Amino acid sequence: MGFLNFNSKNIGIDLGTASILVVVEDKGICINEPSIIAVEKKTNKIVAVGNDAKETIGKTPQKIEALRPLQHAGIADLKATEMIVKNIIKRIDENENIGNPKIVINLHIGMTELEKIAVLKVIKDMGIKEVYVIDEPIAAALGANIDIFSSEGKMIVDLGAGTTETAIISLGKIVACDSLRIAGDDLDECIIEYIKKNFNLEIGKNAAEKIKIEIGYAKPIVGKNIKIKGRDLQTGLPKEITINALQVNEAIRNALDSIIEMLRNTIDRTPPELIDNIYNSGIVLTGGGACLKDFDELIGQRLGIKVYIANRPTECTALGIGKIIQDEKKMKDLKAKKGM
Repeated sequence: MGFLNFNSKNIGIDLGTASILVVVEDKGICINEPSIIAVEKKTNKIVAVGNDAKETIGKTPQKIEALRPLQHAGIADLKATEMIVKNIIKRIDENENIGNPKIVINLHIGMTELEKIAVLKVIKDMGIKEVYVIDEPIAAALGANIDIFSSEGKMIVDLGAGTTETAIISLGKIVACDSLRIAGDDLDECIIEYIKKNFNLEIGKNAAEKIKIEIGYAKPIVGKNIKIKGRDLQTGLPKEITINALQVNEAIRNALDSIIEMLRNTIDRTPPELIDNIYNSGIVLTGGGACLKDFDELIGQRLGIKVYIANRPTECTALGIGKIIQDEKKMKDLKAKKGM
């Protein structure tokens, strides 16, 4: 990077299980790609990153390995994480000449201390001296245009790929929160296992994700179905089946119940002074899981609280980080931890 460039631009990184989003000062979101990297095993040479790498999953020759370095919001493969972050920041620097920037990065509230240290080490080992961190729910709330500095309690739920996190925020601080390592990726796994058990068919993650997007509903619904191809576990040959939305709902129901129970428990731990605020203002959903059809309605029915889906839910965390890198005062107000 151009460390001698005095016109440095601050950047923010939303390091997610499914996607990495990078936001640049005065530019907005410049990169939004899957958190996937394809490397050559022998040489460790990067073959593809992001969208191109996602297309290689399950299709690569033995000498090429497609890696998802982040699992359940923690680092599963430190080296692969370092490679993908370096690659992305290098591309940003080539296009934007970011110099020696301050970097703001989100950390999930469910991370262990070791996982947090590992994430920050990846950034600092690249020669970045000033690193600021922000809790994921705070960033998501800012991106969803929630007034987090109000004395009234606000409830945010970030439904990611690796974790579901919720927080009650008042006066710029988290007063109650919880994290569950059940999220979008787990819904895909539920669909894979359901099809394997009930149809004796093996499908890949991309196929399961397609099923979830096209006919995945949080509430039972009839009249929707999709054809899907996979490998017959008895014959080993290709086979096509039709699965309907009722079956997909059955596959993911327990996982959704666990998420809603976590939200209920968080509300139970909320200070009494803020409970009324939550019932009046409602719950805001962000993250890719917010796009699951009817999930907002199901949560609202179960908890008896209005539920709203944020605008651009998959980008809320990055948008929130973007607000911070534009405003030094916001960093201080949020007491971002410097140089961890």
